[in-house]
Amino acid sequence: MAETELARWPDLLVMGLNLAALVAIGGYCSRKTDSADSYFLADRSMPGWIVAFSMMATIISSMTFLALPGATFQDDWRFMPAHAMYFVPALAAYFVFMPFFRRGHITTAYEYLERRFGSWARIYGAVAFLFHHIFRTGIILYAVSLPFEQMSGWEMPLVIVGLGVLVAAYTIAGGLKAVIYTDLLQGIALILGGLICIPILAGQLPGGLSQIIREASHAGKFGVGSTAWVLNEKTVWVIILVYQFQFLQIFCTDQSMVQRYLSMRSDHEARRGFILGTALTIPVWLYFAFVGTALFVYYQHHPGVLPADTKPEGVFPYFILTQIPAGVAGFVISGLLAAAMSTLDSSINASAGTVTNDFYRRFFNNTGTPLHYLRVGRLFSILFSAIMICVALTIHFMRTETLMDVQTVIYPVVSAGLLSLFLLGFVTLRVGSRAAGIATVGTVMLVASWLVLDTAWASRQFPVLVEYLPNAFWIGVLPHLFLIIVGYACSYVWREIPDSGSDRLANLTIWTRRDGP
Repeated sequence: MAETELARWPDLLVMGLNLAALVAIGGYCSRKTDSADSYFLADRSMPGWIVAFSMMATIISSMTFLALPGATFQDDWRFMPAHAMYFVPALAAYFVFMPFFRRGHITTAYEYLERRFGSWARIYGAVAFLFHHIFRTGIILYAVSLPFEQMSGWEMPLVIVGLGVLVAAYTIAGGLKAVIYTDLLQGIALILGGLICIPILAGQLPGGLSQIIREASHAGKFGVGSTAWVLNEKTVWVIILVYQFQFLQIFCTDQSMVQRYLSMRSDHEARRGFILGTALTIPVWLYFAFVGTALFVYYQHHPGVLPADTKPEGVFPYFILTQIPAGVAGFVISGLLAAAMSTLDSSINASAGTVTNDFYRRFFNNTGTPLHYLRVGRLFSILFSAIMICVALTIHFMRTETLMDVQTVIYPVVSAGLLSLFLLGFVTLRVGSRAAGIATVGTVMLVASWLVLDTAWASRQFPVLVEYLPNAFWIGVLPHLFLIIVGYACSYVWREIPDSGSDRLANLTIWTRRDGP
C-alpha cells in the first residue's frame, strides 16, 4: 500500500472534528481569560477530577502511544518495571510536594528556590526547566508527526510545522484553562482509542489473545533486558533508577505539574485529583506496552506486510492506518494526537509562565497590570511554539537512536541536578546558598565532562578512562546523587543553620512546615 493511500476520508473527518473541538475550546476559554493568574493558573478554580485527566494526559504524552509500543515491539519490556514503580515518586508528591506548593502561595516552582537559596537558584531552576521542555516538546512533536506523514504522504517538515501551529493556536488563546479542558477531552480519546486496538489485533490471529501471550513469551518479549549489576550496560536497574528520578523531577520541579497543583480550587479537590490521575496513568502505560508486544506477534505472522524502512515508533501508526476500519482508525489517531497535544500545550503554557514570572516580572517589570502580563505571556507562548517546531525539525534531520533512548538520555542532561537542588532545600536545614551553589556548579561541570568523554574524540584520546565510563543512562542518576552529597558536605564548611526562633526557613523545609496558610 502506497503512503498516499493511507489517507481515508472518514479518518480525516473524525480527526478534523476532533481538532475543531480543540480550537473551539481554546476560543471559548480565551473569552474568560483576562489576567496572568487566569492564563497560567486557571484562576485556581478547577475541579480535581478534571485536572486528574490533565495530569494523566500530560505525563502519558505521545511517547506512550508511539515510543513505548515501539520499544516493546523492537526489544522487550525493559522500560516497564520503571513505569510500574511510578507510584513511589507519586507518594512523595502526594504527601510532600503538592501540599508544600499549595501552602506556599506561589506562582512558579522556582519562586521556592529563590526563597530557599537566593535569586541564582531561581534563575538556574527556571533555565534548566526551559531547556528540559524545549527538548521534550521537540521530541514529542516529531513523534506525533510520524503517523501523519504516513497518512498524508506530505513531507515531514510540512507535517511538523502544521501540527505545531495548530497546538499553539488554542494554547495561546485560552491559557491553562483551555489546556486542562482540552486535556480532559484528549485523555478520554487516548484511553478509548487505545482500547480499540488489542481486540482488533487479537481478532486477526487464530489463537487470539492467548496466542499473543504464548508466542511473545516464547520469543522473550516480556523480558526486562539485562539484570547484571554493572555500570557500562543499559540494565533494568539503571532504567528503574533513571525513571524514578525523572518522575520525582516532574512532581517536584516541573512547572507544568506545579501549575496543576495550584489550579485546583481546594486541598480536598487537589488530593482527589492527584489520586485519580495516578490511578489512571500506570494501567495506560502497561496497556500500550502490551500493544507493542502484540504487534510483534502479529507481524511475525504477516511477514513482508510492514515496510522495511518503518521505524519502531511508526509500527503502531502503520497498523492503525492499514488494519483498523476507516473512521475507527481516525478515532484512534485522534487519541494519538490527543496524547501529544496534551503534553505540548502544557509545556508551552508552563514555559511561557516561567519566563513571564521568573524572568520578566521578577527582574524587568514588576509593576505591570494583570492584562499586561497576560499579553506578555501570550507573546512568550508564541516564541516557545516556534522553538518547539525548530527542535522537532532538527530531530527529524539528525536522529539515529530510538525515541525512548533519546528522551531518557537528553532529559537529565538539560536539567542537571535540578531535582537534587529542590531536595536539598526540602529535606535539609543546614545547606544554605553557598553550599548549594558550589554543588550545583560542580554537577554542571560533571555532566559537561561526561558528555565530552562520551564522544569518539575522547575514545581516541583517553581510551582507558572511557573504558570505565558508565552507560549514558546513568547520567540520569549519578549527577543527582553527586549534588546532594557535595551540597551536604559543603554545608559543614559553610554552615547555615538558622538561629532558634528564626522565621527564615519557615514553611521552606519539611522540618519547618507550619499548619495553616
